[in-house]
Amino acid sequence: MKRILLVKPCCLGDALMATPVLRALRAALPEARIDVLVTPWAAPAFDGHPAIHRLIPYPDRPTLPVLVRLARDLSGEHYDWGLGLDRSPRVALLLFLSRIPVRAGLDAGGRGRLYTHRVQPRPSQHETELYLAVAQALGIAPHGVEPEYVVPPEARRIMAERLDSLPRPLVVMHPGGAVNPGSTLLAKRWPPDRYAELADRLRARFGGTVILVGSRSDRSAVENVLRTVASPVLDWSTRLRWDELAALLSLADLFVGNDSGVGHLAAAVGTATVSIFGPTSPVLYRPLGPRSLVCAPPASWALREARDLRRSVTIPAALDVHNVTIDEVLAACTSLLQPGDAFDGS
Repeated sequence: MKRILLVKPCCLGDALMATPVLRALRAALPEARIDVLVTPWAAPAFDGHPAIHRLIPYPDRPTLPVLVRLARDLSGEHYDWGLGLDRSPRVALLLFLSRIPVRAGLDAGGRGRLYTHRVQPRPSQHETELYLAVAQALGIAPHGVEPEYVVPPEARRIMAERLDSLPRPLVVMHPGGAVNPGSTLLAKRWPPDRYAELADRLRARFGGTVILVGSRSDRSAVENVLRTVASPVLDWSTRLRWDELAALLSLADLFVGNDSGVGHLAAAVGTATVSIFGPTSPVLYRPLGPRSLVCAPPASWALREARDLRRSVTIPAALDVHNVTIDEVLAACTSLLQPGDAFDGS
């Protein structure tokens, strides 16, 4: 029985994009023990995953002394394989110090020299495909690229009861996102007044129910939608745990939101999803669910390589999320709520 350690520190969306690796490992090595090293912030993305034996906390501040202590503990687990699904050289160093004999990981910019099996990102390679390439370096064949999240049955049952009396279709909107530990890029947020107009136009065309969701960091975006929207909407922001949010999304007819972890969660539970991108690359980071569409500035489809947007940067006008129109997003929503209506978001 192989003992495998997978390291994916952050963040929620990235962690969900890594779940196809877990599916591939489970299919190839059903008896393997797979532990996942992840920050508490991103850990909910892996909750209840059938391939995972144990979640191990990754330090919020991985200084060298902290990594050395963690590696000392990990070395006692006698892992056979270590998979580093992060571009940080700290992950490669941690696996090396943990005395794991077979170490596969990302070698972006020469930061993976301590791996025994190195994978360099290719232009236009989706993040999930890149993670799967790390597993392929160890002989593990992919089993699809769709993310997966297992909704707890009890959470789904309780949520179904809460939704039972609400008119359909049920549309969930997430106007926030773009706030992670050490990284805030509010330029990824489509304007709240456009979410409000979209809600009004969807309600006028389809009726049904619109529910706004978000965490505490999304509260200002939600409040701005509420101030502008004319039709009735439900404000469930800051009221749902992660498993409850997953249950809600799994029962919804449509999700609309910015480039964020919630969009990847919607895709992971199989919900029809419209993701609004800008200034990030939909080529690299779009949700890969079975019914996922993207609305993005045309120029963003030319972004073929990962860029670090955590530092203060000037967003080119061609990549501004404001370039995504309400008509475009409405057309994408309509095509998913009324299958047969064509939509070309590329």
